Amino acid sequence: MKKIIKLTFFILPLLFTKFAMSAPYCAVFSWGKQCYYYNYDSCVQAAGTQGACTINQKEIKPPSGGAPFCVVASYGTQCWYYNAQSCREAATLANAVCAINSNR
Repeated sequence: MKKIIKLTFFILPLLFTKFAMSAPYCAVFSWGKQCYYYNYDSCVQAAGTQGACTINQKEIKPPSGGAPFCVVASYGTQCWYYNAQSCREAATLANAVCAINSNR
């Protein structure tokens, strides 16, 4: 019995930690959202025709750079792009999303 109690105290915090973490992309449906996608393509695939994929505002890391367009990826937000086309191209290569820099 003591082993079970000790094991429970070890495993429960790990489970709560896993569910508390979020990823940078959310699949959004009429019934709610799932924010555990670390690349844009997997999010779009999960959303399918029933939903959409959005950037998880709670998980976005502070941006680096001050350009008007940003690539939002699991490793961070890089606002280094002065035109939408170059931003979209960089985002495609990084399996990420191009977004407007809201801090400007």
